Amino acid sequence: MRTTLSELGASLSRNKSMTISLVVTMTVSLLLAALGLLIQSQADRTEKYYGDKLQLQVNLCTKNSPSATCLGGVATDEQKQAVQDALDDNPEVKSFEVRSAADNYDRARQILTQSETGRKQLETLGPDAFPETYYVTLKNPDEFDGVVSQVSGMDGVGNVSSLRKLLGPLFEILEKMRWAALATSLLLIVAAILQVSNTIRMTAYARRREIGIMRLVGASSWHIQLPFVLESLIAALISAALAAGGLAAFMYFVVYGYLRDTLGQLTTWVRWQEAVSVMGWTTLLAVLLALVPTLVMTRKYLDV
Repeated sequence: MRTTLSELGASLSRNKSMTISLVVTMTVSLLLAALGLLIQSQADRTEKYYGDKLQLQVNLCTKNSPSATCLGGVATDEQKQAVQDALDDNPEVKSFEVRSAADNYDRARQILTQSETGRKQLETLGPDAFPETYYVTLKNPDEFDGVVSQVSGMDGVGNVSSLRKLLGPLFEILEKMRWAALATSLLLIVAAILQVSNTIRMTAYARRREIGIMRLVGASSWHIQLPFVLESLIAALISAALAAGGLAAFMYFVVYGYLRDTLGQLTTWVRWQEAVSVMGWTTLLAVLLALVPTLVMTRKYLDV
């Protein structure tokens, strides 16, 4: 073991610049992969919050609704039944879900309590400020004009909005950001694999005499490979730690320092639990990225 550690120290010292270059390349690729996974978690969280198949949101009147169809105040049972009958009879409607004012208040509380401004805003509101809502799924998401024109003018209906139209740009941006991060990460991972291969080739050439002597004295294949494996593993763990630090900085300054305060009313944002999970996956990726190419390349260049 002492000989192996001595060889490892000499190898790291001899290939200092290449090791640093490998760490930088792997760190950037792992950080981009981590951001891609975090963005995917955010997209899943947003879809779960709003519902990925809900196209229309029909809000009934509250006591403070300004719409002309709400002059009578809160929607009556007869008005609610009329709206439900209209939705049942409309051929464009596939199904709909009724969500009470209390349910909408609870969901709003999940979002607003993410920031200090939201908490103050929630204090001025109460369950009575939130309407009973019908979430309508359409047979064809692009054909909603008939439903909107039918129910928007009915007594007891405060307003009708298209969730798909409202959230479409958000999901499109999240999808593009995720694929851009993962694609760039994939390119850098390929570059890291090539760099691992080149590092092993250069190290094997620099140590060709020592390796030849080790073969002559009967050293095992694993004993010859071990310093190379440890060198790659150390570089991978350093890269994973740096990538985790970068992801933690992103969570602290961007998610918790900006998004939750300024866009907290839009959706629920990823938490530290998701970030820690992503860090674990990227660490596993770093280890695989180091071990698999190293074991393959050492057998090729060392002929063990």
